[in-house]
Amino acid sequence: MKEAFLKKLDYFFVLRPMLFFPGWSTLLAGYLISDKDTLFFNLSQIKAVSFLEIAILLILSAAAMGASFLLNQLKDIESDLENKKLFIISEGYISKRKAIAETVVLVLLALGLALSFSQTVVWLTVGFIVLTGYLYNFKPFALKDAPLSSLIANSLMGWFAFALGWAAVSKVSWSIVTDALPYLFLNTALYFFTTLPDAEGDRKSGKNTIAVLYGTKLTIRLAFIFFTLSAGSAVFLEDWMILFVIVFSAPFFVSAVWNYSVSSAVRTTKFVILFFTAAICFKVPFFFILMLAGFFGTRWYFKNRFQYDYPNFK
Repeated sequence: MKEAFLKKLDYFFVLRPMLFFPGWSTLLAGYLISDKDTLFFNLSQIKAVSFLEIAILLILSAAAMGASFLLNQLKDIESDLENKKLFIISEGYISKRKAIAETVVLVLLALGLALSFSQTVVWLTVGFIVLTGYLYNFKPFALKDAPLSSLIANSLMGWFAFALGWAAVSKVSWSIVTDALPYLFLNTALYFFTTLPDAEGDRKSGKNTIAVLYGTKLTIRLAFIFFTLSAGSAVFLEDWMILFVIVFSAPFFVSAVWNYSVSSAVRTTKFVILFFTAAICFKVPFFFILMLAGFFGTRWYFKNRFQYDYPNFK
């Protein structure tokens, strides 16, 4: 009975829910941007937050991200097998047909929830799904297959997440771009790091990523440049929430540049995400409970289903 239950959970965990948290954190940073000069919320401010609105936004973005992650896995079955990762679809635990059906359901759910906000949120949701699901993965665009287009696409993914939260509570203006700059630069820095662990498998499968093209040292240096841009723009915009993340992340970025190792880059990515979610928790405490549930729930699933140690901070 337990095994049957775990198999049903495949349809949830194939969505890579641990990756929801950096997306959610960026979305909530946009949602809370009017309070960017405040690191902590007091009790009255916490009570004033619309938790129902936040919950709908989180489900909306989870559906959009989940659909995109499914499309990415459907396209990358060969390289995922080579890299020995994302095996739920590539090794046949969920069939391609069922994965496609789940993708359709998630897209419809995301668009349906977006309608409860505004036309801007609907178009941002459409833009996010089209960019991350179709343009990023499939020909004739296949943005992920060229280093520059992949970099731009991943930067835009972070901006779309931020803009969704921003547009849910604010009227559209140029601030939707300028306010996002520290987050866009930090997200781009992390993107460089995420290309490193798969470099060998990507090289064998013919994928021309930044890590494959430039190697470990230059990729880490580029990540550090974007990290400094994030810090500079955060100071200029007086965004204390992202500055908190930057200050605590700085030693990890320095370590990555000092060691030039893939393991230090991976560790930096994990801790930046942790600090980012912590900053959100200072203003929306229930996000901490959600984060704990996601972490330990995912560990329980992968340990019991596949005897696999994930997620971790190694």
